[in-house]
Amino acid sequence: MEWRGPAVLVTLLALGTWSGYAASGQSRETTTGEGAAAPVEAASPSSPLQPPRPYAPDPPDPALEPDIPMKPATVGTGKFEITFPVPRGWTTIANATNEWKWKQPGTSNNTYVMRIEQINSQDITIEDAIDIRVARLQDEQEDVRIIDRGAQTLEYTYRSNEDNARHSFMHWLDLDDSGQADVEIVVHGRERDVEGTKDLITRVAEGMRGASAGPVS
Repeated sequence: MEWRGPAVLVTLLALGTWSGYAASGQSRETTTGEGAAAPVEAASPSSPLQPPRPYAPDPPDPALEPDIPMKPATVGTGKFEITFPVPRGWTTIANATNEWKWKQPGTSNNTYVMRIEQINSQDITIEDAIDIRVARLQDEQEDVRIIDRGAQTLEYTYRSNEDNARHSFMHWLDLDDSGQADVEIVVHGRERDVEGTKDLITRVAEGMRGASAGPVS
């Protein structure tokens, strides 16, 4: 018998190549989907989510209570003089010629504090003053949440630079009916101080008088 090894080998290789191609084609046909392509959800996020950052513990000082004793105080000079009630016994700190702070002696930082600023020179309406304050808060502070905005007031929470949760009230006054904001009042506190800080800023705003008015009784 004559050996046909080379011819047989070529034939077998050709058959193997064809069968492999056919199997590959069949596999492609069975895995091809229909319809428009859509993204596939990843098994896990491409970048890890940042966990919530906890707030620092509040100072343990007792909460500020409403209806604390008050006394009259006067700041400014001439036509810029203003008189208003302040908490009796609190210490005054002058931050600038037109800005003052009041704080109860012996209390820790990040408890409660009141600030009053004369803003006559800015020549802005109360509405504009509130807009500016909200923009500054959102630009300069973290975790800002506007709770309530009134015609003359703003209530909000934010994260302090020391990571404390702060709850603040603001009130603007037009003392001479000029259509422009004259005074900005701010009271900062903790959540436990809300009842007291809200009462304090309300009493100060209601009792404030300009240079042409009589003293606060």
